[in-house]
Amino acid sequence: MSPPRSTTEPKPAIVLAIVWAMIVVALGLPAIKTGVFDTLSTDDALRLVEVRDLLAGQGWFDLTQYRLDPPGIAMHWSRVVDAPLAVLILVLRPLLGQHLAEVLTLVLWPSLLMGAALWLAATIAGQACAPEDRKRAQLAAIVVTALSIPALIHFRAGAIDHHNLQIVLLLGFVLCICDLEHRADRAALAGLCGALSLAVGLEMLPAIAMASAAVVGLLVWKGTDVLRPACAFGAGLAGSSLLLALLLLPMNSLSRPVCDAFGGPILLLCAGGGVALLAVAGVARMRDGVWTRFAASGIAGALLLGAFYRSYPSCVASPYAQVDPLLVSFWLGRVVETMSVSELAQMQPQKLLGYYAFPMLTLGLCTAAMIGCTPQMRFRWIVSTITLAALFGESLWELRGAAAANIVAAPLCVAGTVRLRTEIVAGWRLVRVALLLSPATLGGIGLAVWPAFAAGTGGPKIAMPDPGASCQTISSAAALADLPPGRMMAPIDSGPAILAATEHAVFAGPYHRNNDGNLAMVHAMTAAPEAARDMLRARQVDYILTCNGSFDQEDLVRIAPEGLAAHLGRGEAPDYLEPVQAVSKPGWTIWRVRK
Repeated sequence: MSPPRSTTEPKPAIVLAIVWAMIVVALGLPAIKTGVFDTLSTDDALRLVEVRDLLAGQGWFDLTQYRLDPPGIAMHWSRVVDAPLAVLILVLRPLLGQHLAEVLTLVLWPSLLMGAALWLAATIAGQACAPEDRKRAQLAAIVVTALSIPALIHFRAGAIDHHNLQIVLLLGFVLCICDLEHRADRAALAGLCGALSLAVGLEMLPAIAMASAAVVGLLVWKGTDVLRPACAFGAGLAGSSLLLALLLLPMNSLSRPVCDAFGGPILLLCAGGGVALLAVAGVARMRDGVWTRFAASGIAGALLLGAFYRSYPSCVASPYAQVDPLLVSFWLGRVVETMSVSELAQMQPQKLLGYYAFPMLTLGLCTAAMIGCTPQMRFRWIVSTITLAALFGESLWELRGAAAANIVAAPLCVAGTVRLRTEIVAGWRLVRVALLLSPATLGGIGLAVWPAFAAGTGGPKIAMPDPGASCQTISSAAALADLPPGRMMAPIDSGPAILAATEHAVFAGPYHRNNDGNLAMVHAMTAAPEAARDMLRARQVDYILTCNGSFDQEDLVRIAPEGLAAHLGRGEAPDYLEPVQAVSKPGWTIWRVRK
């Protein structure tokens, strides 16, 4: 009789380390080819500028970017991201020098966050399964997370913008809040993760708000049985948001209606929401009864929302409401991450499966698990389903939400699959099923199948410019550093690279707060040459950059065929401009404004 086959499985920690190393190498290949600085997006480049300014002595509370639309624009970003990047550069600088310290930081930061995301996803899947299924669930979750293609771009070498940190904080929030009913320390930590995520940016606000509402519902339903964890969550959310406000915000800013970043309005919602939850818990402790708790939660919620609407009525509008309509059509409308599902369906329908199929499938699995689970596990699945549904809904409104939706869905999909059919857990079947259901597989199916349906059809497409040809890379802007520092009128997407590579100031940049600078560029470059001269002199412009490969140049010529940009694109310069041949390159030209 032959001995039984070995069923030894690799340890999840070893698989995690191997997968993490493979992802870091794969996502780092573009940086090896072109240099890590040229992999930076426009937001990454400006983040690097912001960190450099902080290290150079700019005030902690001063988030003004003084070289963007001089005398400057107050940015809506957070020191929560700047601080660890600055610390890494400070630690590495004595050993490597400034340049290499920045290079290593640009690689280390997203790589470490990728490792944290893999670990958190594996832990979320493991804690939702029975002990005998835990190891296989963790292995499958690692694989699916590694194949969450929409999210991986935020973990490539050079990705120092806030998205990757927010994804990690959201995974931590999901991990802790799913275990809230059983552990008060996890409940308090969930409040901290939620407040910290909102201090970084507001993209995850719908998911955090819906999960917090689920905690209120749990308290209303179970009362004193969950009093301790509910109070821990409320105290963690209120206390950490107040502490973050002290660390990040000057006191005189709290009354301002800052609706696109952490400020008075979000502090009111976080701290007020935590206090409201504590108040409902107090009522539950004094008087038992579901309807009493329900009435208390309704009154507390109405008071909180009423105070918010009364104090900050402008924050009810869209975060892009302040963007000038001309800039919406000229710039914001072509930003891919702000596109809705309907716009994506018109321009790149073959990518719909890659962005939306996996979280939609996972929502079905979560719903089935929520219906069929034991009462002890029901809140875990309720809060998971609600959080994922909020992320999925956000992704339908703006494509940027798809990254978080897919990576949060990864561990939930694995855990839901285990709940649905336990026989597939045996051996490596769960990992195989996870591979078949992964975003990479579903996205590949969409890319492979769609051409057969779309043969002969046309329609608008999403144009993806080459960063070098469109003057967006730091290396392309480096030659401008040889010019005496001055004010430069350049395409919108060229602004961050110029700020990162030179000491020049720019007017245009891809940021919704920069209405004035972006409009100044559009108006000057579409005006007739003689009228443009007065505009340039009023703004004290020293240089103009024209880039024939940029979207801006195409649109400026389309809007005004006889405007300044069109004349310069044809090489027809008015007498008050002279080309600077020393730093001009094929495809783009620098013009000096004669004084």
